[in-house]
Amino acid sequence: MERQQRKKREFNMRRAAILSEAEKFFSEKGFHNVTVAEIAAASGFSTGYLYQFFKGKEHLYTTMISEKLTFMYQSIEQKVSSVKDLHGQLAAIIVAQLQFVEENAAFCRIFLRGENELSPLTMDSFRQELKEDYFKHIFFIENILKAGIKSGILRSLPPHEMAAALSHLIRAASIDWMILPTKETLVAKKDFILDIFLNGVKKHDK
Repeated sequence: MERQQRKKREFNMRRAAILSEAEKFFSEKGFHNVTVAEIAAASGFSTGYLYQFFKGKEHLYTTMISEKLTFMYQSIEQKVSSVKDLHGQLAAIIVAQLQFVEENAAFCRIFLRGENELSPLTMDSFRQELKEDYFKHIFFIENILKAGIKSGILRSLPPHEMAAALSHLIRAASIDWMILPTKETLVAKKDFILDIFLNGVKKHDK
């Protein structure tokens, strides 16, 4: 039993090492300019050994993106679970996603390029997988917003559109920060995003 557990740990560690090197190469050189052999060598393994973990370059690429996004969504839900009030929950969603972008800038550059790197067949199935995960995330935000509507804190607007709007605000701030880097941290944009989402840009009468 202990031997099996050790083998499983070793397998997972080697798999993680391959994914980490793949992320670096895809970020620096792009999908088409990287070979499986390069990734294997950087990971300290032979090309044949790498194929014990992944079917090929596309499988490496899609797995890396899928697992990173799953980690982000799980991190967001975990941070929100410890907060009870609406304002704090929305702030936690924003901070968790902005922190992820800051800490995973190389991955985000890959993701921003889109799935056009892939063959049409792989792209179609992968895009569907990404959509399903995204809508699960939006549904999670929707439920928070529905509670805010029910309590009278938020206006009675379509919760799905509200959730998508918040997601797009976070994404826009993240892209802007990546394209036009400043000394300011991305997380520092949290209050601005939350204010725009809750209060809009129209001046309110006192």
